[in-house]
Amino acid sequence: MASYEQALRLRPTDPDLHNNMGTALAAAGRLDEALASFQLALWLKPDHAGAHWHRALTLLHKGKFAEGWQEYEWRWKRKRSRPRKMAQPRWDGSSAPGQAILLYCEQGLGDTIQFIRYARLMKERVGSVILECAQPLIPLLSTCAGIDLCVPAGEPMPAHDVQAPLLSLPSLLQATKPVPMDGPYLTADPDRVCSWRRELERCAGFKIGISWQGNPKHRWDRHRSFALRHFLELSQLEGVQLFSLQKGHGMEQVVDFPARERLVDLGSRLDERGGLSDVAAVIELLDLVITCDSSLAHLAGALGRPVWLAIAFQSDWRWLVDRMDSLWYPTARLFRQQERGNWVQVFSRIGAQAREIVRVK
Repeated sequence: MASYEQALRLRPTDPDLHNNMGTALAAAGRLDEALASFQLALWLKPDHAGAHWHRALTLLHKGKFAEGWQEYEWRWKRKRSRPRKMAQPRWDGSSAPGQAILLYCEQGLGDTIQFIRYARLMKERVGSVILECAQPLIPLLSTCAGIDLCVPAGEPMPAHDVQAPLLSLPSLLQATKPVPMDGPYLTADPDRVCSWRRELERCAGFKIGISWQGNPKHRWDRHRSFALRHFLELSQLEGVQLFSLQKGHGMEQVVDFPARERLVDLGSRLDERGGLSDVAAVIELLDLVITCDSSLAHLAGALGRPVWLAIAFQSDWRWLVDRMDSLWYPTARLFRQQERGNWVQVFSRIGAQAREIVRVK
């Protein structure tokens, strides 16, 4: 921020500098000041896609959903988010009871799980809903209400009249708040649940699934992910059994975990061909999931299972500000950093809460 302040003294009418200052202020948690910087950038250059985009994220972070979703559509003007070229027209949100709509995924796995809930509302306005997604996700996402057919990405698409990107649904549906959850909106495969139940029943105690590492390619991963060692205190609680749900990056930490005998490593056996069917089945059988801000948190929430999120000081917009609960997932509880980078305090609170729950159970 000091660098941008100096730059703005030299070039006070540069919209890029005001946009950059806004992103720095937002990262520091100073959201109102960030919005003022983005507004200055847009006053100087009304079509500044970056300022619109960052303004959208900041508005959503503050819970100003109606305005935030409209600004969110500016993502298509950014170089890194070019819209797909589609033969069929874009759905405008109007009633089309006889038409088929192709809904396609566009961002990360967590985003897909979070926003697929809007399919139910879209289904009320159109004839049928076709979802294009990665092949391994079809068994899980096809359980969502409102989806008539799931087709794998890269394959020829069935006939459809209109199309829409998944994360544009809140804007198209003119949503002013997250869709309320009357219960789980995704369902684990019953056969897989039965199969995993036989194995997990061999382990006594309060069963907690854990994950600590998100995708390291994510630009904010160095803030949101943490080390497995932070679960050490939790592993030593009497009556607790930990299950690692970590896959891919971060699994190498299991070997050096001091309480290795208290951690059942399931990660290497879950969904070897991709997808989340095994992970969903295991989550259904656990008493609690504790994770970093990753797709696992969204999956547990969408399944309606208890999930605790360890959240960085500057959280993602979807977790809003200062809340310990989530508007998106009623079964989620947020444990936020009180100071940047300090996970020790976070896991001290998690440990204290876990002791209370295990004692009651």
